[in-house]
Amino acid sequence: MGHSTIAASAGVPLIQGSFGAWQANGRLGDMLAAMLTCFRDAKSRKPCVLFIDEIDSCGSRADTGDRNQAYRQQVINEFLRQIDLLHREEGILLIGATNFPGKIDPAILRPGRFDLHHEMPLPTRQQILVMLEQAFPDSGQDLRPLSRKLAGQTPAVIDARLREARAKARRQGQSFDPGFLEQILGQEQGYRKQLDERIAVHECGHAIAAWLYGEEIKRVCLSPDGGFTERTTPPGAGLEADFDRQMCIHLAGRAAERLLFGTVSAGAGGSAASDLAQATQLALSMDYELGLGIHGNAWLGTPDFARLTAEERKRLQDRLNHAEDCARALLYPHRHLLREMASVLRREREFDSDAIKSWLKDLPRRSISADEPEGTGDDISNAATAFGANSG
Repeated sequence: MGHSTIAASAGVPLIQGSFGAWQANGRLGDMLAAMLTCFRDAKSRKPCVLFIDEIDSCGSRADTGDRNQAYRQQVINEFLRQIDLLHREEGILLIGATNFPGKIDPAILRPGRFDLHHEMPLPTRQQILVMLEQAFPDSGQDLRPLSRKLAGQTPAVIDARLREARAKARRQGQSFDPGFLEQILGQEQGYRKQLDERIAVHECGHAIAAWLYGEEIKRVCLSPDGGFTERTTPPGAGLEADFDRQMCIHLAGRAAERLLFGTVSAGAGGSAASDLAQATQLALSMDYELGLGIHGNAWLGTPDFARLTAEERKRLQDRLNHAEDCARALLYPHRHLLREMASVLRREREFDSDAIKSWLKDLPRRSISADEPEGTGDDISNAATAFGANSG
């Protein structure tokens, strides 16, 4: 993990703690005592790295919906005090980790506490290759095919897969080598061919649409759970057209599926971070919070989808349908590139920024000064015709 690497590279001890371990001690007093012991240990062994896991377990003092508010407030206040005291010391690097940054009290994340915030992306194929070289140091084989099969997985999952394969080889009396691992992974991925083909088309749809609108595409990757596209949106003026473009890009994966397969999967939906969820939130925010929708100069608070009237739901659906139509029209002239690009992505499992630029460098990037996303009239009619042909 990153914190152990930092400590090892600096040649200093690594002190580890976690809210989960502290809370396992029992009552509030016991929990706080375990926290203090961890911080005292770091001070006594400086210079060192102090790593605290699961910091979201401390919660936020803004959470008032349960009976744990008093407990949570005391825990957070003491944690803040210990961090402030720690920063008076020299030679201690404090690192925290969480999977849920939105659940952490803002005071913990402000400058002077945890100054730098960094989101750890899934490892690239090159980073996975390094993990495999450590697992098979003397194999002398090309491990790149294996790194391709493990793309889109977290380091913890990859490590678990390696341990599982090693144990299986031991039970079967076979040698644990790259060939054995590749055989296991190949068996697991064989049935995913059609699913991966659709996911690759979906993600390439996002990438092409975002590229056409001037965004930077950092990475496109397939994973066992689906796929993802890492992109950077350039600053906008907050115009209606800016939000329309983002809705178009969010629904471009779904549009790509409809364009090439004539059907759509559930891949655009799911969690609150899904394509449909983000497009829906943008559309509702324009109406209720941003003064860019049907209510004009009005701020009506955070929209609640469950309370929308039938008319409001219809308007939302029409807006999202229009965004998908625009995305399909945007992709239609590049449908052959979309198909070819997705085919290679399915095989390679990952495109980095250089590979993406190589694929898309010849596509004309559209101006973002228009009032609405381009893609109306004949373009949408052509895209709809293509959809009908694929459906047949």
